Amino acid sequence: MNGCSRLRSAGLAAVALALATGAVLAAAPKVDITVQAQKEVVTVDASGKRRVTLAAAKDAASGDVLVYTLRAANNGTGPAVNPRIEDPIPEGTVLVLESLKKVAYGVEASLDHGKSWQPFPASLTRVGVNGSNETVPAPPESYTTLRFVLDGPLAPGDGRDVTFKVQIR
Repeated sequence: MNGCSRLRSAGLAAVALALATGAVLAAAPKVDITVQAQKEVVTVDASGKRRVTLAAAKDAASGDVLVYTLRAANNGTGPAVNPRIEDPIPEGTVLVLESLKKVAYGVEASLDHGKSWQPFPASLTRVGVNGSNETVPAPPESYTTLRFVLDGPLAPGDGRDVTFKVQIR
């Protein structure tokens, strides 16, 4: 898992133009997203107590749990109102649903690579044993993309973190 940190521009920059006397730049947000991946390392001491720590995700293998931390930082001059962070679930991994159970921001999920969205946890419709459609919780392997909707404005110079976990297949 080399190169797990990357910089993405969220494309939230806005420019206002004054039509009367020419172009004038207004205060504009510029939200940059950085992504860091770390691997959970589980150790058990002599008394049997389990301890989980995080390490660089340089050498991850099947069964390992990766923790993704996405940081939205407003490097612009104006507030970013309700910024969103979208991140695909990496190929070869499965979302750890429990990693998103108690979060302080809105989470939306896509089961079709961002074509449609629904509140987390997602559900899907399938044909039941009696032949009628039934709505059931989406299995972890069906998630393809997550969207985090941060509450309120993100002031210039401010940043917020969101996290989720995946397990390598």
